[in-house]
Amino acid sequence: MRMLLKVQIPVDAGNEAVKSGSIGKVMREFAEAAKPEAMYFSLADGWRTMYAVIDMTSSSDMPRLGEAFFMELEASIELTPCMNVEELMIGLKAAGHG
Repeated sequence: MRMLLKVQIPVDAGNEAVKSGSIGKVMREFAEAAKPEAMYFSLADGWRTMYAVIDMTSSSDMPRLGEAFFMELEASIELTPCMNVEELMIGLKAAGHG
């Protein structure tokens, strides 16, 4: 299932991760493991924030894809199902609106 992953890194933990270089390592390892469709970096609520669109085949993927963010960056994580336009059109048709 296509999911929108939001990762927010607290300021103090993020500062330490930037200084040590671990933030790049965590992001690179995540990208290699998850092979995201898209990956963007921004600020939200004053925290370093990453958004990634990933394919999760099972809820059991959550620890594999998320633990490093918790353990190494003290991050908060949100996962939200999402669709691209083709999937939206299929869903609307199935719902009798397409």
